[in-house]
Amino acid sequence: MRAHVTTVLLLVVPLAAFAGGDDRDYSGNWTLDQQKSDMRGLPANPGPVLSVSLQGSAFHCSESGATWSFRADGTASDYQIGGASMSTEAKWEGAALLINTLVSGRQSYVIEDRWEMSRDQTTLTITRVIRRASSRAESTLVYRNRERLAALRAPAPAAKPANLALRPAEAHVEPPAAAPDFVVKAGTRIPLSLVNSLSTKHTEAGDRVYLETAFPVVQDGRIIIPKGSYVTGTVTEVKRAGRVKGRAELFLRFDTMTLPNGVTRDFRSRLDSAGANDVDRGEGKIRGDSNKAGDAKTVGEATGAGASVGAIAGSVAGHGAMGVGIGAAAGAAAALAAVLLSRGPDVVLPRGTTVEMVLDRDLRYRAKELAAR
Repeated sequence: MRAHVTTVLLLVVPLAAFAGGDDRDYSGNWTLDQQKSDMRGLPANPGPVLSVSLQGSAFHCSESGATWSFRADGTASDYQIGGASMSTEAKWEGAALLINTLVSGRQSYVIEDRWEMSRDQTTLTITRVIRRASSRAESTLVYRNRERLAALRAPAPAAKPANLALRPAEAHVEPPAAAPDFVVKAGTRIPLSLVNSLSTKHTEAGDRVYLETAFPVVQDGRIIIPKGSYVTGTVTEVKRAGRVKGRAELFLRFDTMTLPNGVTRDFRSRLDSAGANDVDRGEGKIRGDSNKAGDAKTVGEATGAGASVGAIAGSVAGHGAMGVGIGAAAGAAAALAAVLLSRGPDVVLPRGTTVEMVLDRDLRYRAKELAAR
């Protein structure tokens, strides 16, 4: 079952004619290049060949006898692979395809893929990150398309001689320079304000998170990401605090950013801070308090109260010292029982909480995309 789960997201792209030259055309049969691939982060190695076909916006894939289908238009696609339930969202970022999948089953985890094709469209490279509750593993899969390699190596038809006689007006004409890209570099910290509240008591894995940028991102005197841009994310895992030990934990993933003019980018970023809460930056995890001090205070107060009651009762009976000891022991026992039956504090992020994310890769914008609409 694991082998199918790890390969379910490898190829979901159109089966179009290679001659079309589409830089999004990842179609055909792809052979895994094991020497070029780094598969140490995968639970099991993928099959040797992957195939894909397309009908409209529905993608049909097969690998090692397993078949599956889903859509790559940004909507969620739910399906089963073996005993695991899969929920996938896929979107394009230029010529690269970004895919997020929440896997639920005997083990729950998140798969994040980025697929990119070489300039000659013969090599497909997939960078995959698998996030579990306490670990993050990255792997790289390299595939070759033999049919495209054969077509590329075939001799080209003879070209007609070029007409070298140019008119004077054409002799010094240069193509117009492309408008420069504006790049928000990986590692940039972006403060956000939470639009919906979150807590480990009421929030579940798979719930959406909605935020807005709390401060503009400026480059060369120009605002690239205005204040009030929209950011969406996903809660990937929730853990409530235990009754004896264990702290509450909330795992967040940021997925997309939409500028006020509607321009949208898919991206990856990690959580860097969340108000006054304890954050594990490597895993994007917010941890709750242990409440050990509060438990100790509860036991202490109950012990003191029990001792006072025992002293009064002992004095009436003529055994004051004995009453103090019995009352203190009874108060401590009751307080300890209350502590053992109660959970630790939940992680609570009210609406308006300021969180900070750090980009894992560059965000690129053309000049025309930054214009108001």
